[in-house]
Amino acid sequence: MISESIEAKDLDKINVFRNWFKPQHKDIFYKALSNLSKEITYNGKTRILFIVPESAGDIFLSTALLRSIKETYYPCDIYFSCKKQYFEILNENPYIHKVIEYKSIMDVQLIMEGVGDWPGLFDVSIFITAFTQKFSNWVNNGRGKIAFNLRRNNALT
Repeated sequence: MISESIEAKDLDKINVFRNWFKPQHKDIFYKALSNLSKEITYNGKTRILFIVPESAGDIFLSTALLRSIKETYYPCDIYFSCKKQYFEILNENPYIHKVIEYKSIMDVQLIMEGVGDWPGLFDVSIFITAFTQKFSNWVNNGRGKIAFNLRRNNALT
């Protein structure tokens, strides 16, 4: 039974997650995960999924974050996910290990990073264009890092 303390916005997150695990989605779910796992290199480095599905402007501007992410999670491989029509924008980017096609299963961060006995496919997933008060984007299973300290050298005092 769901606790009465859960708010409506939290129920939306739970329902998105539950929908992926309905019996009628089982085959689609496993096929999507199987295909995605073939795209990943398992080499001991931190695997980061950086998701910006569309909009050339969003994709281009978000690449400004990649250097900081690469330095913060070093050593790591950044997998940039977007729709195929935008792959060309990301060609030759030195911070991207691989560009992979965006799939809707990537919307569920707990599937990408793991939950319970499921280890996930990535250590960290960042859906930079989806962060809102409604959807959590920085779960990261306790593996999240912050690239800078605002209090360094008394910057905030």
